[in-house]
Amino acid sequence: MLVAAAAGDHDALRWLLDEVAPTVYGFVYARVGGDEAAAEDVLQETLMEAVRGASNFRGEASASTWMCAIARRRLGRLYESERRAEVARRSLRVVEDVRSSDETGGAAELVERQDEVLRALGRLPALQRQVLVMKYLEDMPVQDIATQVNRSRVQVQSLLQRGRDGLRRQLGGQGA
Repeated sequence: MLVAAAAGDHDALRWLLDEVAPTVYGFVYARVGGDEAAAEDVLQETLMEAVRGASNFRGEASASTWMCAIARRRLGRLYESERRAEVARRSLRVVEDVRSSDETGGAAELVERQDEVLRALGRLPALQRQVLVMKYLEDMPVQDIATQVNRSRVQVQSLLQRGRDGLRRQLGGQGA
């Protein structure tokens, strides 16, 4: 049936969406802590991968079991990207002149500024946020970033510029 669904057979697609997808959705939903949007995204990616790889389905397990294995790999990628994003958010530090912070009694101000920058960074598109973190927190060269995000050096430089501009806009034009 999977091969037929991949070929566009209407009945097979209906079976895939009505019979198999709800089982996979339930599997994913429980593992993303009830986050409907994340569950839907992982389900969609799983369905696309299953249709692309339908010819690899040997029928040794049910289609839903096979697709749950695909979903498990997709969830692993999601967890890893969330972990990296969390590490990046925790690692973010605002670079300020320590003397000016000390003069203004700035411990509370520094924490407030860090939170403000974290929130602003969180509102940027994921790829812009990722390249900014890699460049400025992990001190990676542009070429290494390009390799990691599967983009050219020029594309990474453009993403960095757009990210810096977006961060400035998010911070209301304050020095970012």
